[in-house]
Order: sequence, then C-alpha cells, then structure tokens
Amino acid sequence: MPELQPYTYHSHTNFSDGHDELLAMVRRAKEIGFCELGISDHLIVHKNMYQSPSWPDLKEKRASYVYNNDFKSILDKYQRHCEDIRRVSRQENFRLLVGFEVDYFPYNGWEEEFRWFVSQLDVDYLHSGNHFFCSDDCEQIINMTFFLNICKDTKLHKQYFSQHFKILEQAVNSKMFNFLAHMDYMRRFAGDEYGVDTLRAEKEAVLKALRNTGTALEISTKGLRKIGEFYPDFSILQLAGKMGITAVISDDAHCVDELGMDFKKAENALQKAGIVKRLKL
Repeated sequence: MPELQPYTYHSHTNFSDGHDELLAMVRRAKEIGFCELGISDHLIVHKNMYQSPSWPDLKEKRASYVYNNDFKSILDKYQRHCEDIRRVSRQENFRLLVGFEVDYFPYNGWEEEFRWFVSQLDVDYLHSGNHFFCSDDCEQIINMTFFLNICKDTKLHKQYFSQHFKILEQAVNSKMFNFLAHMDYMRRFAGDEYGVDTLRAEKEAVLKALRNTGTALEISTKGLRKIGEFYPDFSILQLAGKMGITAVISDDAHCVDELGMDFKKAENALQKAGIVKRLKL
C-alpha cells in the first residue's frame, strides 16, 4: 500500500465557514505530519443570491457572509485573504497553497466575471464544489440543505438533480479547476429519490469529462462523517478506476480535528476501486 497522502487541498478556515483560524489549521497540519496544506475557503457568487427562495434560511446560518451576489464587492477581502495565507506560510516556514472551493454557475456572464476575479488574486489552484440546485437557465438557485422543504413538486426534483450533474460536467469542461469536490454531495439532501443507480448517464458524463480534461476526482472523507459513506459512492469510484481517472483524498476539514481524518480508509477504498493516480500540486 502506498504512503498515505500527507496533505489536503480541501480545507476551510473561519474566513468562510470553518471554525478555526488559519494559524491553528497550519499548526495542526504540521503536528500530524502534513508536508503542505491547501486552504480552499468558499467562493460563492450568484447575481440572484438574495432572491433565492433559500436565502431566508441561508442568511440565518452561521457564516452566511460566504454567499454573495457580486464579485467586485468582495475583491478586496479575498485579496487580503490570499496575502494572509502567504504571510502565515512564511511565518511558519510551511508550504501553504492558496485555493478556493467554487460554486460554478453557468448563467450568461458568470464565467467571464469569475475569470476576471480570479485573475486579480494570488491563487495556486481551484476546485469545483457545488452546493446549490439550479433552474435550467441557472437564473434561480436553491441551496441543497433546504431544497426538499422549498421544492414540494416532486415532478421537478429529477429535473433539478439531472441539471446538477450537467453543471458539474460543464464546470469540469471549463478546465478552470484542478479537481471536482464531493461529486455526489447532493445525496445527503435529496432524500429517497436519489439512489446509487439513478442518473447513471449524467454521472458517467461527468467522469468522462474528468478523464478527457485530466481533472482529478476527490474522494471526500467528510461523507463518512455525514452519511457514513464516502463522497462519491463506491460505484462511481469503480467506474473512475476503469477510466484511469486521477484522484485526490480530501478531508473537507472545517476544524483542526478533521485534518487528515480517515485518510487510510480513503486510500483503501481507492485501491479497491483500482484508482492508482493521485493529484499532487
């Protein structure tokens, strides 16, 4: 068995919805033997964020400030965050990478605005991790956490679920992201209507996009903490193995105690699925 991956590229500080400060995360990473740490706080911007039917619930959540409706208004804050990461990296003599977890929204104009925004930042990498369901034109969004309470028309559910995977495919094909995070994160919130065998064609299309673009697939140990299984499920990992897709293990750490959690279990799952290539930035 190969050496356990001594880094994570998916971690959050209290800049977004993490519980701990950057310095605490870095010192814990050093303590557990990581060789580097990627900080990937959330970057979530949609022009209609505050018109979303889920906004009344979202704005009551802790760290609701991570949800924004305009790139320009948050530029200074994100630039200072990048500078803080570089400063702590020098201070601690430890390799820190600046990244962001991005919700990808394919409405007209979003990608151009996003590319401009990122060009203004000192960024090492990006990964895509969507937390919203979108209408067909992506003008309306509903946060997954509140979806079943908001969208009562079950006839629309499959449409939203299918659209979700099509957006993931678009995100991968944009070639802007180093890896795709928690590919089937939606199953935590989709209820009994979502199963391993549903939306098979859409999932395979996402995996083919990963293979064709050389984008990595994340296996997230956060799934073990939330639903008792990895994101993505093992059938997806097996298909990724057959396609020769590169993987990266992530803890999606939101506090110091989650860094490196269950990496051995994740490595075992990847080996069982036949996935041998690993992402190293």
